[in-house]
Amino acid sequence: MNIRPARLKDFGELLFIEEQAHIYPWPESTLHWCLEQPHLRCFVMEHERTITGFAIYECVLDEATLLNLAVNPEVQGKGLGRKLLRQSLLVLDATIGKVFLEVRVSNATALHLYLSEDFVEIGTRRNYYPIATGREDARVLELNLDAYRTK
Repeated sequence: MNIRPARLKDFGELLFIEEQAHIYPWPESTLHWCLEQPHLRCFVMEHERTITGFAIYECVLDEATLLNLAVNPEVQGKGLGRKLLRQSLLVLDATIGKVFLEVRVSNATALHLYLSEDFVEIGTRRNYYPIATGREDARVLELNLDAYRTK
């Protein structure tokens, strides 16, 4: 497995993963927009030239926000999400000292992953995510990336 910056030519594979991995996937236009923005860092994880996952960060000054992390459902449960998270965090610009993210309150698997990688819960965003019956809260997490890099 290796991590590299995403390219526009990866778009089709990223869209497939996005649509398969999320109940409420991003629109095609949003994902495409992310690949074109200079302040966003988009990484793909590859195995034998096949993209198995991706991570997208918004970087502003000395902070980043993990906007999206997705692994192809065909290979989920094998630790690839953890590898993708770890490796993508470690290749963010050295100026980034903190990373934030939101995670659905119902997504126990993702929450466990983030907490086990030293993220800490710092708050809640009420009615943040859509669900079939309305809206769902998000937990807001923060990582001290400077400390994480020295682990």
